[in-house]
Amino acid sequence: MRMEQFFDRPDSCYFVPDPEWAASYSRENWEKEVKHILRVADEVCENTFLFDLDWDMERTCEPVTFREDVDWCCIPDEDPEFVWQFNRHRFFICLGQAWQLTGDEKYVRNFLRLIHDWMDRIPMEGIMQMGPWRMLETGLRGETWTKAIRYFRNSSLLTEEFIDKFADYLRLHAKRLEEKGGDERLQSNWCILESSGLFEIAMALPQDEDTRRWASLALRRIRDSVRIQVYEDGSQWEQSPMYHNEVFHCLCCVVYLARANGMRLDPGLEETVHRMALADVIWRKPDGCQFIQGDSDEVDLRDKITMGAWLFRDPVLKYAGFDRMDFEGAWDFGRKASLEYRSLPAEKPGFTSACLKDSGNYYLRESWEENANLLHFTCGAMSTGHCHGDKFHVDLVLNGEDVLVDGGRSTYKDILLRFELKGNMGHNTTIVDKKPFTTFTDSWDTRKLSLPVNRSFHTGKKAEFVQGGHLGYISEGIFVNRRIIWIKPDIYLINDQFYASGEHEYRQYFHFAPEGSVLEENGLLTFRGKKNAAFFQFLTEGVSLEEYSGIISRHYNQCEENVCVRASLKKEGFASMITVINGGDSLAEAVQAELLDTWSHTRFINLNETEVQAVKITAGRRRYVVILCHNELFHSSDAVIAGDCFGVGNVCVFDVSEVKEGERCYGGEVLHV
Repeated sequence: MRMEQFFDRPDSCYFVPDPEWAASYSRENWEKEVKHILRVADEVCENTFLFDLDWDMERTCEPVTFREDVDWCCIPDEDPEFVWQFNRHRFFICLGQAWQLTGDEKYVRNFLRLIHDWMDRIPMEGIMQMGPWRMLETGLRGETWTKAIRYFRNSSLLTEEFIDKFADYLRLHAKRLEEKGGDERLQSNWCILESSGLFEIAMALPQDEDTRRWASLALRRIRDSVRIQVYEDGSQWEQSPMYHNEVFHCLCCVVYLARANGMRLDPGLEETVHRMALADVIWRKPDGCQFIQGDSDEVDLRDKITMGAWLFRDPVLKYAGFDRMDFEGAWDFGRKASLEYRSLPAEKPGFTSACLKDSGNYYLRESWEENANLLHFTCGAMSTGHCHGDKFHVDLVLNGEDVLVDGGRSTYKDILLRFELKGNMGHNTTIVDKKPFTTFTDSWDTRKLSLPVNRSFHTGKKAEFVQGGHLGYISEGIFVNRRIIWIKPDIYLINDQFYASGEHEYRQYFHFAPEGSVLEENGLLTFRGKKNAAFFQFLTEGVSLEEYSGIISRHYNQCEENVCVRASLKKEGFASMITVINGGDSLAEAVQAELLDTWSHTRFINLNETEVQAVKITAGRRRYVVILCHNELFHSSDAVIAGDCFGVGNVCVFDVSEVKEGERCYGGEVLHV
């Protein structure tokens, strides 16, 4: 087959339409990424493989070198994720980019050497059915192979014989995806990753009856799958930003190729992909990264948001993405797209805090600046094996820097570390009587689930509020609930409620960013990071604190130690644990926080802590009173009195900064009724 027969449509119908321009653009704008790609490509030429690209789903930390033949079924350290990451062949794209960047034919020769070796030695049947030809990898090669060949299309080393063989193997991939892919996994990210690969193969090959059938099948599967697995709030249902963005990336590729080839997509599909991009904006940290929620790595989101901004010409996405087309986008979409993106205006989002109500994720955000404060609270349903036992988990960023963090994933192997990071105690949540509310049978399956309930979210002028409960202990007659009050811009009150009878032990867990240090003195916890400070005050009488060493994994196969603190309380009957957190830059100081007596306005009696509590917070000249009701207590025309404040809501915040001592303060800001 001649080259012009294989590439039977204009370059604008494919990925990588302007490789020479992209090489020049990358050298000018993305020097760090260029160095990274060249390093990867050089190592691959020496049969050394290290997976450390940003969106490698399962990164490695130690390179693997093959002295003679490449072992495509290699499983180092008994982790099959290596063989699967290996056989996605993302490094073929690196070889192509390296050739375009340098003109060195060694990259072409090694591409041909490796792909010939793979095609000659890895038959579809009879060699590790869950190895190189696993369905997910078969689909992902649909992207990496069809993109890689575009980089090399002008090389004199590509022969008609090779193109024939390459096209035959693409057809082999497509037939496998057609026959065994898709429909039985509509709810899984696999369906979209497989089907997008099938669509990319259908678009890359010379057009005929087969390719048209494959394209139609792929789009039908994608349409049905997206309807099932993407919530109305834009988040992919597996509760893992890493896999949300793998799905989002593949869908963006489908949207781009369909448009480039004049194919009409279901309008609902494009709308859904757009919503997924906006979800990325909502959970984007001030440093541009995603939270390491569920089975996720800490990766810069801005390239994915940039892709969405250009595809949907959305100024809000442009604001949250890069100011120019990102490295991979320039290669994939070319010069025209990059110029269009540069001219697209950027518009700051019209919101700061937001809730993804379907997935149960809430974000209390100070601003869109790099030094902003941001709290993430999750209380959503368990979905798949990628979801962790993280109900009530809180991530906290102060002054743009992590304070409270998730432990991450580290591995998918059935070992203790997997369960430590995935289980309840690996998150900033609560447990009762040392018993988890979620348990796992193995790395992927869950034995005990806990229904999320009582979720609500409110944004006010002075303060914001979020709460959620779950039924993980309801069989033991215990209901647990977490309420978070954010007094803007830098004070957070966490109130954990435990409705129970009899004596129980209640525990809160706090996992701190490894860059900082933690000091406990007289019940005050102080965290100091590289540029921030945070202070934790535990106001409940009888709480004991225990510091211990934990583990955080910000990337697959990577771990480091961090400081964790466990707060414990033994209590008969109902219990309420109140923690006040504040902070900011390194000069920040701890607020003064104390519990106040509470009274019934009409019954003239002192109210007890099972009914209502109140907290007074003083931060310099700023003074607040927070009323927290735990039960129904307004028997008639009633109010709760605390520190001369009269409140009638379930949760109220009073700004008493300008109120004179002894002067009554009415109403306050009601955050929850």
